[in-house]
Amino acid sequence: MRSVLSLSGFTTGIKLSCLLVLVLGATVSSAQEIGSLTGIDEEAEVETGRERHPFVLAFSGSAVHLIPINILKEEIYDINDLTTASFGYSAEVRAYILDGLSLSLGGMRTGFSMVDNRSQAMTDINSRFEGDPINLDNYIRMDGLFLNLTAFLGNKLMPESRFNPYLRAGVMYFDWALESDGRGSDTIAYQDELIEGTDLGAGMGIGSEYRLGNKALLDLQLFWGYVKTGDEIKFDGLQSPINDSFFWTNTHYWNLSLGLVIGL
Repeated sequence: MRSVLSLSGFTTGIKLSCLLVLVLGATVSSAQEIGSLTGIDEEAEVETGRERHPFVLAFSGSAVHLIPINILKEEIYDINDLTTASFGYSAEVRAYILDGLSLSLGGMRTGFSMVDNRSQAMTDINSRFEGDPINLDNYIRMDGLFLNLTAFLGNKLMPESRFNPYLRAGVMYFDWALESDGRGSDTIAYQDELIEGTDLGAGMGIGSEYRLGNKALLDLQLFWGYVKTGDEIKFDGLQSPINDSFFWTNTHYWNLSLGLVIGL
């Protein structure tokens, strides 16, 4: 399998980290207005003794920007390397076990579009791929469930701030497929084997909540994910006849999301 992280993937991560700070900063002025619309008195006395989360359960909905990370070995491209970022959404239920610790269960509906921005990459893949040609109409559907554990650092690092930075780790279960003409279309086959599956993944990330009111928060995160989509036994027929590389491998991505959290 391929194991060398491309420079483009690394620099993308740096750019996204900067974007994370800029976007969250840009939301501060509008956040005040959103907080007032919730009708929640943020100066109300918190009887629970929690400084950040005066509630145990919360619901969160987020807009998701899923950005693929390309992993190369010997400069041999495969189908995963033709993917580009796409938008989706996620929803989750959170349980704030402690003021600084939460457990969340949710799902996401997203995927990757296709792009041909590397010289001859798509042509070279199709010359070796004994199936329907890969083209720009294809779509990789990535629908999944996730279980996240989040540790909040705001009480330690910036107790007087509305910002509440955190570290997050999670496990995932994805139902995915390489589809021929956008989401919901037929799944592409290779030697009578559909390129689809259900696989586990894991990841970690950073982010921050921003308090709008006692029961309303903004949440911005940058999350790295890894999904075991490259099952070499099931997809043995996807191995290139020219070398030991595979047309389809494991999936790496950045998840940049912005959401609203409402305490229940």
